[in-house]
Amino acid sequence: MDSRTRAQTTLDFAIAMGIFLLAVSFVFTFIPSLTAPFVDGDQDQSVASDRVASHLSEGALGSPDEPFVVNQTCATVFFDESKQDYTAIPAGCGYNGTGHNERVGLSDRLDIQIELLHVDPEKTGSDRYRVVCVDSSGNVIHEGTGTCETTYRIGEEPPDTESVTVARRVMTVPDCSFGADVQSCDVTLRVSVW
Repeated sequence: MDSRTRAQTTLDFAIAMGIFLLAVSFVFTFIPSLTAPFVDGDQDQSVASDRVASHLSEGALGSPDEPFVVNQTCATVFFDESKQDYTAIPAGCGYNGTGHNERVGLSDRLDIQIELLHVDPEKTGSDRYRVVCVDSSGNVIHEGTGTCETTYRIGEEPPDTESVTVARRVMTVPDCSFGADVQSCDVTLRVSVW
């Protein structure tokens, strides 16, 4: 038989399929993010935290004309637990509702914590993040620089035993009083959903 006209043999096919299956298994083993969207059960949390962070930073805590800029009046009412009714919301704020879940358009089956944090680049660990608040004079400060009247944090503390999805946005607080050594009034909006 002439070797130039020979068809593919079973052995040739088996070797080719073996190489192909090894390549596919290598890809799925060393690049696990390919299967993450189909395995991970927290997709609704990821979408919710990102949507809430975008909604708040792009206008709900301020004006849609000035995204990523915090309006102190809107933020103070949003984060004040005692003003969680329709009548307390100032005109021009981009939210409504009676509770923090309803104000951000989230169902009650998901738990949420929303906070504005000032980041201290000089510190490390949990000391690095300080919650922004308003003092009795109406100045925007952070915890540790004075007495806070309204803390810019709402919702329960996320549990250590459940999967928590976090979305962050950087925003600016006009006329902050973070201290003489602080050059920037930038804060981080952190939305945690579980």
